[in-house]
Amino acid sequence: MDNQSKTPSAVNKQHNLLIFIGKVFVRILVAVLALASGFWLIMASNMGPAYLTNVCNGCLDFWIRMTLLGLGVIVWIITAAWLVWPILRYIYHCIRRNY
Repeated sequence: MDNQSKTPSAVNKQHNLLIFIGKVFVRILVAVLALASGFWLIMASNMGPAYLTNVCNGCLDFWIRMTLLGLGVIVWIITAAWLVWPILRYIYHCIRRNY
């Protein structure tokens, strides 16, 4: 067996491919879960005056609803940035390499 060869073996290529596929799968899974939780927060913000109805006759309802809406939107923005950033970085490196 030649340990000094420069070309990777087929096993190493398959291993690297499996690692890449695993990373993509985990990234997609985390993104789906984050988007689902953000969607749930946005939907929960529209459920009406069901929160703390006995406290201040519902005066906290507006702030609770806006907080849930804000959290849902923030989760969606962070998840979108987390998904788009590697794509933009890859495009930048492709452009940079060619010029």
